Amino acid sequence: MNKLFLLPLSMLLTACISSYNPSYYYNEVQVVNLSGGIINDVSLRVVDSRSLACEEVLKNAMCDERFGKRRYPQLGIELAWTHPGGERRADSFSPSIPAYYSTSFPLRIVMEVNEDGSVKSFYEQEEPGRDGIFDMN
Repeated sequence: MNKLFLLPLSMLLTACISSYNPSYYYNEVQVVNLSGGIINDVSLRVVDSRSLACEEVLKNAMCDERFGKRRYPQLGIELAWTHPGGERRADSFSPSIPAYYSTSFPLRIVMEVNEDGSVKSFYEQEEPGRDGIFDMN
């Protein structure tokens, strides 16, 4: 009897889990310069959505922009810059969103340009309470 009950229940749970598709939003983009020198002609383009450009980003500084919330870009992010030493670099990224992020709070797209020219791309989200929304004091 238990097997007959568990089979439909497991099928129902599987159907619910596989159709879960949360709607995330973002409201900020950042390019962080960890290259050890100045990077120039920085351009970041979120495909079908937003662009950011900075002539120069100093060592250990960032180029960023905040705006109204936009739907999470599923098509990718393009970054181009001139690395210290003069070589032009460009790449496309599609960072994943951690499952524990809430759809209630917008995300920040972060691109960290490293000394070797590699880029770490990821999403960040403010912790509830940091912006005063959940502060009880």
